[in-house]
Amino acid sequence: MSEAGHAQFAQHRAQTVPEATGEPLISVIMANLNGEPHLERAIRSVLDQTHRNLELVISDDGSGDGSLRLIRDAMANDPRVRLLESDRPTGPAAARNRALNAALGDWIAIFDSDDMIHPQRLQRLLAAAVDLGADIVADDLVFFGEDPGEQPGTLLQDLDLRGPQEIDALALVSGNLAGASDLSLGYLKPLIRRGAMGQIRYNEALRIDEDYDLYLHLLMAGARFFVIPEAMYLYRRHAQSTSHRISAFSLERMVQAQSEFLDGLPPDKADLSRAVSLRMRDHVRELGYVRVIDAIRTRRWFAATAGLLGSPRNMAFLIRSLGERLQRRRLRQNAARTRINLLLCRQGQDVPAEYSGFTRFEVPDVCGPASGPSAARIWARLASLACRNDLAIVALDEAGEFALGLVPRHVGAEVRRTAAAKAGLSGQGAPVSADTAAVAHPEEA
Repeated sequence: MSEAGHAQFAQHRAQTVPEATGEPLISVIMANLNGEPHLERAIRSVLDQTHRNLELVISDDGSGDGSLRLIRDAMANDPRVRLLESDRPTGPAAARNRALNAALGDWIAIFDSDDMIHPQRLQRLLAAAVDLGADIVADDLVFFGEDPGEQPGTLLQDLDLRGPQEIDALALVSGNLAGASDLSLGYLKPLIRRGAMGQIRYNEALRIDEDYDLYLHLLMAGARFFVIPEAMYLYRRHAQSTSHRISAFSLERMVQAQSEFLDGLPPDKADLSRAVSLRMRDHVRELGYVRVIDAIRTRRWFAATAGLLGSPRNMAFLIRSLGERLQRRRLRQNAARTRINLLLCRQGQDVPAEYSGFTRFEVPDVCGPASGPSAARIWARLASLACRNDLAIVALDEAGEFALGLVPRHVGAEVRRTAAAKAGLSGQGAPVSADTAAVAHPEEA
């Protein structure tokens, strides 16, 4: 976007989001290692929050790319950005602990340097936490990526949540919540009340599963954890993601951490003990499979054959993995991006004739507390449309403007409130003072 476009957006934001006074300070903590390709957009999505009283504490873990330059540029333009530097990589848990120890906020928000968040996310999460009396509150995640072989979706869309849902230690470990099973709730990126953390910190031995481990220890210390139906966190999947690069070493550390947790459980936690044991068993099985794959990659054919013949499960995993890879390859070969003029508007909104050639995408009204019901499947479809096409977007009303914040990428966008759209928004919040405003979105193509 041009400098003029950025200036217009800043003026639009200033008109629609007054500076708040007396807001709690939120510390957004971000660990970064060579995140240059996506870092600028991630930083911008934090600084564009409607909750203005925040600090962004970036713990750089020895990056060798252009990350530090981007962070320092952001610091020069916004005093809310703080940088902690390490001269060598120490791992994501250690990097986050440095940020936690330096954070000044009343609340802590966990955020990854390759992701994005909706402009209203922190404001709405904080309001939900206060309303629920929660120590920890999270929203759903919208998964997206640039690989056409991966289907965008949300973490909790199968739950079809109608309201906030409390997560206890057993639900976190088992992945069973509100009738759904096998949910990876450790992926959630919550807002955490600083007072609930005390001296609890990340397990620095972990390279994967460190968020789950932190949440589990907070719950065991008595913290109350709620998830709300809204999805306002955009979680990027790409080949360099830590979660895409699981190794035997990482799995060994995960198994060890769970074994140590089991050793410390009191006898009256039998259900939780069984759930942890089952989870650990699954990780042991996954470790066996990863070792087979490592043997195949390094052409240690005897070890690979022994691992496959000794475990029918490993053979089944390999066949399924090869099938999924072939399917993704076919989807990539057949993928053809199309430019689509997309109109985002609330359900039932009257559309002016000038937009008759646009593809209409209806979204629910989003107003009041972040309490539901879930629109996860709508946001998943919108993310899928954005990842597979080049979208030129017009947001016609307040609902459309909210939805625009959940579009992971586009080639251009504007907020255009017509008189009819404004009339349809009576009682749903103040309209923008100008009829048209350019939008600087976190992920412009």
